[in-house]
Amino acid sequence: MKKELHIAATSNQRVTIKLHGGEVITGVAEVCNDHERAKVRTSEGPVWVPYAEVKHVSRLINMINY
Repeated sequence: MKKELHIAATSNQRVTIKLHGGEVITGVAEVCNDHERAKVRTSEGPVWVPYAEVKHVSRLINMINY
């Protein structure tokens, strides 16, 4: 999950993160130098999510048609 969040952050992708407690966080992953948590820019503001609490990560990949 840490790898998926890093890929999403470097690609400026939207993510949906499901936590072990059942909470769902949706936003744009951002690069964060903290090795214990991820940063997600949500509509309410930035949220730092501890990796230990992450159950599942989904990434939204934008496709460009040529």
